[in-house]
This record gives sequence, structure tokens and C-alpha cells, in this order.
Amino acid sequence: MAWTQIVTWLIVVLGWCYVNHQNNLREKRKEIRALIDGVQAQLNDIEKLAIEYHTNGEASENLAFELKRNLNRKLLINFQILESRGFKTGECNTYRKQLRKAITLRNFDTGSFELQIVSSEIIKDIWLTKDKLSHEIERCFSQEYK
Repeated sequence: MAWTQIVTWLIVVLGWCYVNHQNNLREKRKEIRALIDGVQAQLNDIEKLAIEYHTNGEASENLAFELKRNLNRKLLINFQILESRGFKTGECNTYRKQLRKAITLRNFDTGSFELQIVSSEIIKDIWLTKDKLSHEIERCFSQEYK
């Protein structure tokens, strides 16, 4: 009779450990998802700012500063936070750098700024690289949390 009680308690403890482990995994997934949703919103904001900068009548120093700050610090920090939580970012850093180049490599110097139309190559490049980065983030998430 004593050994049946031991087996019963062992099953209870193992079951609790399993449920606790699954709960922790679900909570981590929810935290990662919330961080990714924040990054996606930030990418949308960066895209809007970049398009506004390039299509506005005159280049704004404040807008340029905000774009640089978002691209170089805020976005980088969010990816570092994701990586510190164990999220594998795949090619995200490569696409993040491509997005920065798409926004700031051409037509970003206020001294030689030229007004762009929405269908210009610079704007299309911004859209494309932002979408690549967004899709890569989602691909990495769906691959890690099947």
C-alpha cells in the first residue's frame, strides 16, 4: 500500500512539473509576441516617418533626427531584447541594416535633398525592405513557436 501512495504522489508531482513547464512556455511565447507586436508597430512608424521625410516639401532636421534615432537605437535595442529572451532573429539584423540604408543612403543629406513622389524608387525600396524585415520577424516567430 505504501508503494501505491508513492507512485500516486510521484505522478502528481510529475504532472504538476509538466503543467508548470507548459505554462512557462506559453507565458514566454506571449511575452515574445507582445515584443514583436511592438517592433512591428515601430516599423510602421519608421516607414511613415521615412515616407513623410522623403515626400515632404522640404527636408526637416527634426524628422531626420527622429528617423536616425528610431533606426539606430530604438529598433536595435528592441532586437537585442528579443535576442536576450532567447528569440532567434534569423536574418532580421541584415534586413534591419538594409532598411536603414534604404531610408538614409540616398536623398538624406538635407543639403542635396530632392522631393520624391510616392512612386519613386527610394519610397519603393523603403516599403520593400520594411516588408522584408516584418516578414522575417514573423517567419522566425512561427518557426520557433509552431
